[in-house]
Amino acid sequence: MSKMGVMPDQIRRSAQPIKAMPALRARPGPPILTETDGAPPMRALLLALALAAAPAAALADTWRGYAEVPHSVEHRAGAVEIRSYPPRIVAEVTLRGERDTAARRGFVALFDYITGRNAEKGKIAMTVPVDQSQTDRGWTLRFFMPEGAPLDSLPAPENTHVALRRLPAERMLVGRFSGRPTPARLAEAEAALRAYAAAHDLPLAGAPRLMFYDGPFTLPGNRRNEIGFVLAR
Repeated sequence: MSKMGVMPDQIRRSAQPIKAMPALRARPGPPILTETDGAPPMRALLLALALAAAPAAALADTWRGYAEVPHSVEHRAGAVEIRSYPPRIVAEVTLRGERDTAARRGFVALFDYITGRNAEKGKIAMTVPVDQSQTDRGWTLRFFMPEGAPLDSLPAPENTHVALRRLPAERMLVGRFSGRPTPARLAEAEAALRAYAAAHDLPLAGAPRLMFYDGPFTLPGNRRNEIGFVLAR
């Protein structure tokens, strides 16, 4: 799918002994989600994190009032965590093109699904984060379905490009940062998290996942962004 600091430097410092990292600071740059030709008005994107069709109270943790995907934290070192995630159900769409363009188009497609563009015309609660990763087919954007909703209970999407599927349980290495996710900032964060993993003998599997918790109009200093890798063991 819709939140500063210099996390890469923090991760590098923590690669010596593992210790808490200093406070994060802002770094400017363009937002991810903006209005483009052929896209719905910006108002629709603003509403994306302002509307939830049904409460997701089953989730123990929330972020700014939105249910957060459940997980447990095995280890924390400042801005870095090792997390365990149970199996999860996602609605996802894969689009070709640049990351920011795919994010805009994919967000709209998934937001349409949870707000009624489905076989039952029903609404589904918005959760966080919105997950994005690159594959050989393009950029895949995911909305996580509320905890406790079985795959066979969810309405079929009207948009044939939107798919529902079940993710397996996973352990992930996750680094948190804030600010605007410019290409340079994302590349820096990825390199730093890879360096942290190497320094602590943590084998990574697959491509990085980008996780965003806030809408495009959230002040950069208040945004929560994360980058993560599945751990191979």
